[in-house]
Amino acid sequence: MENMRRVTLDMHTLLLCADAQFLGITRHVLNELQVMPEIAGNSEAALSAIQEREFDVVIVDWREIDSVADFLGAVRRSKLNPDCLLVAIVRDLLDLRQAFAAGAQFLIHKPASAVQIERCLRAAYCATVARRRKQHRERVEILAAITTRAQAVGEAMIINLSEGGAGLKTSIPDFISGVSVSAGEDVRLRFSLPESDEMLDVTATVVWKTVDACGVHFRYILEPQRAILEQWLTECVERSLAETCERVRAACA
Repeated sequence: MENMRRVTLDMHTLLLCADAQFLGITRHVLNELQVMPEIAGNSEAALSAIQEREFDVVIVDWREIDSVADFLGAVRRSKLNPDCLLVAIVRDLLDLRQAFAAGAQFLIHKPASAVQIERCLRAAYCATVARRRKQHRERVEILAAITTRAQAVGEAMIINLSEGGAGLKTSIPDFISGVSVSAGEDVRLRFSLPESDEMLDVTATVVWKTVDACGVHFRYILEPQRAILEQWLTECVERSLAETCERVRAACA
């Protein structure tokens, strides 16, 4: 439970709901999840916020939207929030159908208990972290052993790392014994993550190449090692989100 709570920390959230009782329950649940939402009293205020600030999650009472098409179109066209996760508060089957058709990823059915709301929002925030993790590319300096298809062995410096691949420096004079690679070539990388003794062994394909650098796409990694990489990247995303929220709070202070 505590690990799940930590995962949801510092998600920038917009909540559009005018139902005082439901708003109170939802705010209490968000507080338990350590999320401090920005409250919008109507769709006009919500749209204004969406145009001006970036949100990880937008929670919308479906009956509070003046025009569903206009609202959702504005959200998806916004420069800051085209990919935010949308949670719809619905009352009946018509609301549900409209919300799903409009692209809402999660639904809260009214009336709903605090337990039901918490279950939905936990899933929503964990999905947001997972999506950020897949998109996230962490800047690093990790020395890796690299073996080419021709069995040439050398070293490369991993300069950025994501769930699906990495960027490598293949030539740094007087520092690493680089090897020559070509686009489309398979290579093997062995490296450990910062502050970890676990060695990751990855088969990758070179997808682009310059004189002294290349990018690789991970093709094969053992599941236990993949889980370690995913957990490390999740922690990087959480730290990045927390730092972003601190900057927002400082700017608004």
